[in-house]
Amino acid sequence: MELYDLIVVGGGPGGYPAAIRASQLGLRVALIEKNKLGGECTNYGCIPTKALIKSSLEGKSFSSAIEEAINASDKVREGISYLLKNNKIDVFYSHANIKENYDNFIEENNGLRSKKLIIATGSEPSDLPNIKADGQIIHNNRTILSLKELPSRILIVGAGYVGVEYANAFSSLGSQVTLIEVMPKILPNIDADISRLAERALKSKGVKILKNTTIKEIKEKREKYVIVNINNENMEFDSVFISVGRKTLLPNIKVETDEKGFVKVDKYLRTSNPNIFSSGDVTGNPMLAHKAFAQGVAAAEGVSGNLKEIDYSIIPSVIFSKPEIFSVGYTLTQANSLGIQAKETKLPLGGLARSVIEKEEIGLIKIVYDSSNRIIGVHAISTFASELALSATLAVKLKATLEDLSFSMPPHPTMSEALKEVAELALNRPIHYVKV
Repeated sequence: MELYDLIVVGGGPGGYPAAIRASQLGLRVALIEKNKLGGECTNYGCIPTKALIKSSLEGKSFSSAIEEAINASDKVREGISYLLKNNKIDVFYSHANIKENYDNFIEENNGLRSKKLIIATGSEPSDLPNIKADGQIIHNNRTILSLKELPSRILIVGAGYVGVEYANAFSSLGSQVTLIEVMPKILPNIDADISRLAERALKSKGVKILKNTTIKEIKEKREKYVIVNINNENMEFDSVFISVGRKTLLPNIKVETDEKGFVKVDKYLRTSNPNIFSSGDVTGNPMLAHKAFAQGVAAAEGVSGNLKEIDYSIIPSVIFSKPEIFSVGYTLTQANSLGIQAKETKLPLGGLARSVIEKEEIGLIKIVYDSSNRIIGVHAISTFASELALSATLAVKLKATLEDLSFSMPPHPTMSEALKEVAELALNRPIHYVKV
């Protein structure tokens, strides 16, 4: 029986950073991964989807785009393996079979023992009640990259982050895309104005969007296509992509969970068992890799006796559509619902120098601020909206004011100038914008 200071279960964004930080803090660490290092993000999510989108915008063929996506995943996964090896972490590829033995955790499949445990087992895609992915015609994010040919007609169920990104990619590659959403707007958790502009951009690509819409079943399934009844109309599709949320993957370990099966953690990521911490998707929404990275590091610090707290109000999100969408902090609606006396200022980005260079037709930034002019939210849709991510997130985190941003000095011509420009507009002293 091999003795370790810590066993990390799961090698994705919530797991491998935890293992690396724990090793840096002097712990002997074992990491158990049942499939591929990198988890959902590296193998089925963030990395391959962004590579697919990049290839689609470059006009590459479908087969080349799929190959590029898979190659990107492989390279990132190799990098993670290199990092773990160089941080002297022992990696075991198997299911974790954890048993408690007094004050020890015994992992029976590999003969490991430890007093501390981090659960970072991630999540998996959810199916619809009567429609399940088969990897042939009906797909989820784990099977969609196995397509051998570009579908001429694809139905995407769910217009959240993933659905919108794939709608952009497949429409750019040449598919006829139908996107349906059960809610009254696409990207339900995004600012309403940004959502409307994202919908307009998708429609300009020929994407058919149906809101307040559900499908209960596949009416007819043939060898190479399916017939789906949507709003009393029979429609044929070569492929169906289901993107309706995720469910937890939890090993047989005794910790308290919520009604959806996600691990309950306190503000320091401790579970109901004080010797078990948890990080990543298995702790619930938002299911973002950068949140998992931060949680993994914080969990490792906690295991080492240095408890860390994460501020979940400043988790940024980027949707890599065309145009890109960025959001951090509160929308005006969210702020008002919390009793915060807030205002917002919006700036169209058509006149921004970078937008002119990019010939951008759709662009908007919104800044939300409280009664002290402190920045509490930034939301944007633009070709390079992701450029705003770090500076806007820091502005919210560090409680910057409109005055602070108005006297910043972003390089010209970049999208980061939008933050300065919208702050100036909020203060009624814009330099490059005329109020009408």
